[in-house]
Amino acid sequence: MPSLDFVTVDVFTRTRFKGNPLAIVTIPSGYDISTPTLQATTREFNLSETVFLHESSDTTADIPAWTIRIFMTEAELPFAGHPTIGTACYVMSTLAAGKSRAVLHCKAGPIEIEYDSSVAKASIPHNVHVHTESPSNAKAVTNLQPRLEGKELLNIATVSPVKGMNFVYIQLSDLETLTLVECTGLKPKPTLDSAWNVGFCGSVFYVLGERSTSPEAAVKQSLRMRMIEGILEDPATGSAACGLAAFLAMKGDDRRVDFEMTQGVEMGRQSDIGVEVTLDKSGKAVEKIVLSGSAVKVMEGRVEYD
Repeated sequence: MPSLDFVTVDVFTRTRFKGNPLAIVTIPSGYDISTPTLQATTREFNLSETVFLHESSDTTADIPAWTIRIFMTEAELPFAGHPTIGTACYVMSTLAAGKSRAVLHCKAGPIEIEYDSSVAKASIPHNVHVHTESPSNAKAVTNLQPRLEGKELLNIATVSPVKGMNFVYIQLSDLETLTLVECTGLKPKPTLDSAWNVGFCGSVFYVLGERSTSPEAAVKQSLRMRMIEGILEDPATGSAACGLAAFLAMKGDDRRVDFEMTQGVEMGRQSDIGVEVTLDKSGKAVEKIVLSGSAVKVMEGRVEYD
C-alpha cells in the first residue's frame, strides 16, 4: 500500500494546541497523485486546510523553492495564509535549516519567504478588490447572526484579497459584542461583483484596538477578529487577515501600516497574526502585503492511499 509522510503544525503560535492546525503531506519527486486522491486525503485529516508539499529538487540552492497545493475539505484553494506560513516555518526549520530565504509556488503565484528567529514572513500574492455593485447591509448580517440584532455595526464591506477568496468584513464596537458572534450554520451569500463571482466566502467580525504612530516607524494597528463560515469558526485565517489589513489601509492616509491581529481567542486557540501593508504612491492601491507568524510541530506519521 503506497503511503506519504506527513506532519501537523499549529500555525500563528509558538504554543502547541493553540493557533490553527495544519497538515503538511510531502509528495516525493516523480510521484503523480490524482487530485481526487489529494482531496480525499484532505477530508481524512478533516482540518481547515491541508498542504501537499512537492519535494524540492535542490534544497541546497541559495534560495530553495517548493511547489505546494492547498486544499480545504471541499475544494482546492489558489492561496491561503495559514497554510503558507505553516509550510514556510516547516521547510525553513527542517528541510532548509540555516537558510533565510525561499520561494513557495502556489496556484495564486510565487510567494517569497523570509525566515528569522522562528518567524516566517511571506510576500503575499494579491489582487485586492472591494466589491461595490451590490454592497452588503446590516439586515444580511443580522440574518446570519441574530444575536447582533440591535447592535452597532460600524462598517460592512465585501473584499477579495485574491480572486476566489471573498470575505464580508463587519466592524463591531467592542469585544463584548464580538463574543455574541456564533456558528449558526448559515453561510454568507453576498452579491459579488460580476467579474469576481467565484470561490469561497466567509464572514469576518472585528474590533479595532490601539493605534500608534511614530515619525521613525510605520503606523501600528492592533485588532481582534473572528472568521465564521457556516458551522466553522477558524482559529486563524491569513487570507482574511490580509484582505482586512489591505481594506483598512486603503481607507486611511498612511502609506505603510503594520497590523497586529489576534484571532481564535473565543474558541481557546489564540492566534497571533502579523500583516504589513504598503500602498502605492497614489495611496489608493496595494503595492505589497507581507504576512508573518510562527508555527510549532505537533505530530508526524504516514498516510496510506489507494
